[in-house]
Amino acid sequence: MDMESFDTEILQSLQILKKADDVTELRILDSPKGTVSGYFDDIQSLAENALDYNGKAQIYITLNPVNPALLARSSNQVKFRPKQTTSDSDILKRNWLQIDFDPVRPSGISSSDSEHKDSLLKAKTVKAALKELGWPDPIIASSGNGAHLLYCIDLPNNEEMTELVKNVLYSLDFSYSDNNVEVDRTTFNAARIWKLYGTIACKGDNTDERPHRQSKIIKYPDVLKLVTLEQLKALAKEYPSIQAPTKRLRKGESPNTSVHDMESWLDSHNLVYTKGRWQNKATKYVLHSCPWNESHSNKSAYVLKFDDGGIAAGCHHNSCSKENWNTLRNKLEPNWRSNHQLDSKDGNEEKQASVLIRLASNAQYFSNELEECFAAIMSVNGNQILKLKSKKFKLWLTKLFFEETGRPPSSDAMNQALNVLEMKALLEGEQHSLNLRVSEKNNSFYYDLGNDSWETVKVTSNGCTIQSDTPLLFYRTKNTKAQLTPNFEGNIELLLNHVLLKDREEQILFLVYVVSCFVPNIPHTILVLSGEKGAAKSTTMRMVRSIIDPAIRDLLAMPNSIQDLALILSSNYMPCFDNLDTLSAEKSDLLCTAVTGGGISKRTLFTDDEETILSFMRCVGLNGINVVATRSDLLDRSLILDLQRIDETDRKEEREVWSDFDKDKPSILGGALNILSKAMAIYPTVKLDKLARMADFTRWGYAIAEAAGWGGNVFLEAYFNNINKSNDEAISSNPVAAAVKALMRSRPSWSGSVTQLLEALNKVSERELIDTHSKYWPKGPNILSRRLKEVLSNLKSIGISFDIRHGGDSKIVNISNSRYQKLSSSISRPVQE
Repeated sequence: MDMESFDTEILQSLQILKKADDVTELRILDSPKGTVSGYFDDIQSLAENALDYNGKAQIYITLNPVNPALLARSSNQVKFRPKQTTSDSDILKRNWLQIDFDPVRPSGISSSDSEHKDSLLKAKTVKAALKELGWPDPIIASSGNGAHLLYCIDLPNNEEMTELVKNVLYSLDFSYSDNNVEVDRTTFNAARIWKLYGTIACKGDNTDERPHRQSKIIKYPDVLKLVTLEQLKALAKEYPSIQAPTKRLRKGESPNTSVHDMESWLDSHNLVYTKGRWQNKATKYVLHSCPWNESHSNKSAYVLKFDDGGIAAGCHHNSCSKENWNTLRNKLEPNWRSNHQLDSKDGNEEKQASVLIRLASNAQYFSNELEECFAAIMSVNGNQILKLKSKKFKLWLTKLFFEETGRPPSSDAMNQALNVLEMKALLEGEQHSLNLRVSEKNNSFYYDLGNDSWETVKVTSNGCTIQSDTPLLFYRTKNTKAQLTPNFEGNIELLLNHVLLKDREEQILFLVYVVSCFVPNIPHTILVLSGEKGAAKSTTMRMVRSIIDPAIRDLLAMPNSIQDLALILSSNYMPCFDNLDTLSAEKSDLLCTAVTGGGISKRTLFTDDEETILSFMRCVGLNGINVVATRSDLLDRSLILDLQRIDETDRKEEREVWSDFDKDKPSILGGALNILSKAMAIYPTVKLDKLARMADFTRWGYAIAEAAGWGGNVFLEAYFNNINKSNDEAISSNPVAAAVKALMRSRPSWSGSVTQLLEALNKVSERELIDTHSKYWPKGPNILSRRLKEVLSNLKSIGISFDIRHGGDSKIVNISNSRYQKLSSSISRPVQE
């Protein structure tokens, strides 16, 4: 086919899919120059640019209309390696329901002729089924490797409609995907790119067995009618709510209690319509009709055989909501329980504790480094990790027992069973290090989304992916809240639309801090927000926590006791303390421990010698009108940011503030994780001449700023300026440091005993109005030595250093000021006090 014919095919497809005023992104992947992108409102120009890469790269467009403002990025032309492409928030509305039928084959290669034919046949099967439900005719197309159905819709682009489209695709996948062709469940996002019809699909090499083919529209209806919202909702409801398996096979278990050959068992009852894999964790059998209600004939019933032996069954109709695998066997094999039910009358009763242990045996039991015991429970939604002493684990075990026996277990039996399971976890199980929210394994970072499916984001130097089958890495607390699904093509700088920071330097520090919080197993700086009333300190802190560690209680009050503070730190990855005025020395020290890694121990309740250890490494947030971190150790670990007061003309209602933020949040989160992925590739190469006290944050911050395009050196300058500001704050808030600074203001050195120094500092403090009634002011020479050592690093940063040595009957202090400059000869040198 010549270039003119390709041009005609491309133009014809664009005329079918696009309205005259639509703006479309052309995105070209895997070109010799990397990703290529441009925005077009001229389809002729779009087609010409696409032709330059036809047969050399993968060519896609955005189907749904893009915000016309994006033309400013590259108007009717393409750019190489763009910093930004279209995100979901850039889509004006949803015009298309995109259904992709992908042949099952190894990745990175074209489909064979038979695989391509199978996908087209599957598309026609689904089209016919939807036609029976009253759906209009769609566009039928070939992607070159698989098949497409495009249905015309008219929906707003919001979170509710995204979830609706997602459930529609999940429903189609569940009912029609098999071992040969799968319905792609990932095409639900509004900014999804789509094959530009008329171009060549060129995955892998062009071979006789797997040739490159031209994508094209195969059939286009004379009248393209809309699928209604009601039709979409009806189909979405057909995605079943999968109940967790009620039974799992034990090694050597009798076939009287479980079905080993599921396929033969189903065939013997003539139930199966189609078979396929489900979410890479189970074999799915869609049934011809519902065994509980024969009127449900729309492929609504199913059986799932999980890879670990668990079995689930059900029907998506509401009237069958209580049906499961046990009720299916009860219906088809009424006497299946007879060989294993508990029967105390015939003397063969298993003790309840033994039954509980047997039912719980399919979970994986392990401990962490603190010898806390856990169970990893496999469910249809992934690994669920529960503490053995938690109420939720006991309820799970009670549920299994009740489903097996029809009665609840006794409390004695439950306690006996828990003791045995705890033994298995501690003495027989492996040891795993569990974390809140972020973790690391095999050079990959993981971020727990906290949802019921136990999904995580896996972050590597090659990108970000969402996974449901995650290693044993996380535990959750009662305060853990689910995170939204991130948009990895988003932009973290959208966060600046919701935060009032004074200058670009502080904005970069703030954004770097947010990204750094997703790095596991490093000390994190303490975020200290200050500002006058009306600067939205609390709201900003809540937004930051919502991005990093969503919580049911996002802002916390500082507790009175150290033990309670330790409990909060152990239960929250990002504990944020609101509206603080002061911090005691003990709490300040514990916060220092929390960010660099440590813990606290206490006696276990109701025991004499058992010890409970609370361990943590956390991202801590503090806010107040003034800088609440005043002790030098805490300030050294802090990032202090001043927020501007919101002008009265710019104030919004709370509902509007959070509505705007929630709209941007998926893009902010995805953008942050995407920057982290790029930073992971840069970090090993980062070599810095000097590191701040928070060395890990310094080096990671440089890599993050480089990855984001802000500049590593720009970050370093901003961070060291912030450290200087923190140091000034540490000196001004510490009466001893402030007095020493005042004493050395106009002299190069001072020498004398500790007693003489205290006398000199008392005189200086009286002159400088420094508060000597503060509890931090030394009342005697022995206390002064200790106070001086506390501010040693802060004073050294402004050129003042000292040493304390024994000199006969007293300690001698020698102080030097390296930044002293000689005054003009007209000013006499001060006499030593």
